[in-house]
Amino acid sequence: MTADIWLAFAATAIFLALLPSPLACLTASFSLQRGRRTAIATVPGLAVGMSAALIVAMIPMALVAVYLPKLVDVISWAGLGYLMLYVLWSYQDPRISGPIADNDNLPECRAARIFGCLFGKSAFQARYAVVLAAVLAQFVDPDRSLLPQLLEMQATFLVCAALGAGIHVLFPRRVLSRRRRPANLNAASRKPQTRFISRRAVTAGYRRIAA
Repeated sequence: MTADIWLAFAATAIFLALLPSPLACLTASFSLQRGRRTAIATVPGLAVGMSAALIVAMIPMALVAVYLPKLVDVISWAGLGYLMLYVLWSYQDPRISGPIADNDNLPECRAARIFGCLFGKSAFQARYAVVLAAVLAQFVDPDRSLLPQLLEMQATFLVCAALGAGIHVLFPRRVLSRRRRPANLNAASRKPQTRFISRRAVTAGYRRIAA
């Protein structure tokens, strides 16, 4: 990979790691509720899991680059469109934009199990393998040796994924503050509901007191 392509790939990998996602919210939740020391286990779990998803994405891309190199450009354009949709979905996902309770239970407590939890959720979900395949389609050059390219991308992505997870651990409210923001209530919505008894308006609170 040339220097400019490597920089573009690294920037894309960091941007992808910093996007709001269920993994980012889970990492930030561990940091906010269990403390940064406990949440450190999420960093290698997420980085290794996403790297495993990248390996899964590399297999079909390598086969296409070797046997059908003319399709790489078509896949690249299709992948670019999918990446745009993925960014929009990331911000519109109800698990990200919707409100959550303050007493959410986290799945694991011990460091080894936290590592396994993040690894499993990142390595074995199709959404991450597909988006990583779309990223690879933008940077794979079928006219050059594939193995050095893929190894360099793998090492770069591992570092970028760990960096993104570390930012989620250090600044958890960057992701979770948007989800925990209370809805703005109209002043009128706080008034007791009006009831009509014998053609006279009384409030529900007054009825309870009178009862």
